[in-house]
Amino acid sequence: MSNVYPRETVEFIPVEVTVDGETVTDGVQFCVTNRVTRPTSWISPVTLEGKIGVMTNAQPVGVYVIWAKVTDSPEVPVIRCGEYRVT
Repeated sequence: MSNVYPRETVEFIPVEVTVDGETVTDGVQFCVTNRVTRPTSWISPVTLEGKIGVMTNAQPVGVYVIWAKVTDSPEVPVIRCGEYRVT
């Protein structure tokens, strides 16, 4: 796993969300869970230097999954975007 962060770090993790091959930034929300939990609480993305993503901030040691939900009509896809590890 290449995305490894020490638990003391506060860092932006950019996430590229694509739907049907197109990168989307509007209508996107994120949820970060541990490996076994399904996404339930959604937050607005952090935007930094024109990219969207999430922040890691003093999380307990473990492996986390980033989920994206794209509000569209009539579909609302939920996408598993990848994992990162906190050490």
